Amino acid sequence: MLNFAKLGDAKYLFGPNPLALSRSDHVFFWVTAIFFFISIVFKIIEARMAAGSPQKHLFGRFFHAFLTTSILVAIWAGARYENIPWLGTHIVALGLYAIFLVWLGFILKYFFFEFRKQRRTWLDELVKQKYLAR
Repeated sequence: MLNFAKLGDAKYLFGPNPLALSRSDHVFFWVTAIFFFISIVFKIIEARMAAGSPQKHLFGRFFHAFLTTSILVAIWAGARYENIPWLGTHIVALGLYAIFLVWLGFILKYFFFEFRKQRRTWLDELVKQKYLAR
């Protein structure tokens, strides 16, 4: 798998690209492929939710986070394969995954602090709309 001891090595992070892709490059690529398929699953779940529901909004946030990260890291993998000097370094891929983790943190903050209130309000509105005169 990924050798975490290399993360402190400047040559690994910023060094020139070897001609062959390393094992960690393949791991980054497969994680990207998994993220892409997870984003598809979130989009399917989002499409099945009722319009305007907080669940749809939450799954949409997850979809955008996973899809954006998978596209950006796939672009990085292409740059790595083509040996583009600065864009193809490992620090760029690790930075993209770090941005994803921060994004995921904001989504989880939304889930734990705002989602339940919005869901309760949305369900109350559904009950009100059900019993209002048409």
